[in-house]
Amino acid sequence: MIRLPGLLAAAAIGLGLAYTSGVSMAQERGAPPPTGDYWNTCRNVSTVGYGPNAVVTAQCQDRYGRWNNTSLRVGNCYEITNFDGRLECRSGGGGNQGGGRPPYGQPQATLFSGLNFNGQAFDTTREYSNLPAYFNDKALSLRLSGRSSWEVCSDANFRGNCQVIDRDAPDLRRYGLGFAVSSLRPIGGAGGGYPPYPPAPPPWGGGGGGYQPSTLMMYSSVNFQGPAFETRSEYSNLPRRFNDKAHSLRIVGGGAWEVCVDSNFRGRCQMFDRDAPDLHRFGLAEAISSVRQVR
Repeated sequence: MIRLPGLLAAAAIGLGLAYTSGVSMAQERGAPPPTGDYWNTCRNVSTVGYGPNAVVTAQCQDRYGRWNNTSLRVGNCYEITNFDGRLECRSGGGGNQGGGRPPYGQPQATLFSGLNFNGQAFDTTREYSNLPAYFNDKALSLRLSGRSSWEVCSDANFRGNCQVIDRDAPDLRRYGLGFAVSSLRPIGGAGGGYPPYPPAPPPWGGGGGGYQPSTLMMYSSVNFQGPAFETRSEYSNLPRRFNDKAHSLRIVGGGAWEVCVDSNFRGRCQMFDRDAPDLHRFGLAEAISSVRQVR
């Protein structure tokens, strides 16, 4: 057996440790980064390290479309978002870290793949006429911030079953939108001094809207059967004889109508631009109290 002098032996051990450490680092580089909507607006995404010390680096677009180099120690992040060209971490509790909340009450919607705000999340502060493929028809719950309402639709380009939602929705199946959201956009005021973003669609409310008046027919039975209630005007509170009585509705003359479960257009609201032979499908049977044409 050849014995090495003490210094040489220590050097050999050090080289061995360095080699082992180098192999470990090579394995750590390329660990899967957390999920998030940053994939839509970031490129050259890579990771270094693992666990609490893992760092994600990327080039991300800011609001002007410029590419910025950015990095983030992901630690306990369960999701990452691109905030104006900067990676931001959302904690497991659902709050943004590092200033990731929208500024000045800007409206933000977060879709979740599970009920009660669980599972994979998708954040947006802007309109999406067609959600990315990885989150299209995947949402089961919705959380809102920024004191705004959002129009949420089952088809691209704000078609199909569209709902106006102004509060958190722990179960989108109640709106007929479970695993069915393809487009969404903010439509209400943002509050906090920040202007609406983007501008709202045609005016919400009667009179001077720039649209041709149409007729809303509501029926007391499905498939447009039974006693009917007809209106061409806004009702902030339906007459008692037809309040919470409708089972189906028909729109005559085009346009779109907003119907709400509470008076004064409060509570859960749904926008219809076509006939609905069975309001049970929308969770609105025997539940409509206010109506108005919106376009």
